[in-house]
Amino acid sequence: MLTEELSTDMASGRAGLLAPRGSVADAPSQLLTITSASIEYITHRTHFEQTSVAIPTTLQTAQAARRKDYRKAIETFVADIVRRAKDVETLVAALPSKDDSGARAARLEELQLEMVAANAEYKEALAQAEELLEELKKVLAVTVGDGTERNIVTDFGRSNAV
Repeated sequence: MLTEELSTDMASGRAGLLAPRGSVADAPSQLLTITSASIEYITHRTHFEQTSVAIPTTLQTAQAARRKDYRKAIETFVADIVRRAKDVETLVAALPSKDDSGARAARLEELQLEMVAANAEYKEALAQAEELLEELKKVLAVTVGDGTERNIVTDFGRSNAV
């Protein structure tokens, strides 16, 4: 009962710690928000007991949960906080370290050089394709022309007719 309410409350809009759009910067803030809301929720559902006659109980809770349900809610809260703390640790561990920046910069420079070489190869292949297209156009012009042997021989630079 209380555990389900707490789990539902924590799983609603406040969760999403490892959502695809979640970021490492938002994770600690979300963890603190969830913790604060959960503590407030649990405190308002407890039955306060007087531990000393010198200190009176001033807060009465109309919707106090049974001790068994309350203990389950606390266990749920603790398990959720531990899981979310591990999620934050996982996000932080996934961040690149400062030592990786030199290696990443070298790799990016290497990729840039590869892209320049690939672009040069592409331009060369494109120029060859354009040359072949022009040759093909000439061959088609000769083939579709009047079809005489004279046209074929002179277009390909042969001096003697066959």
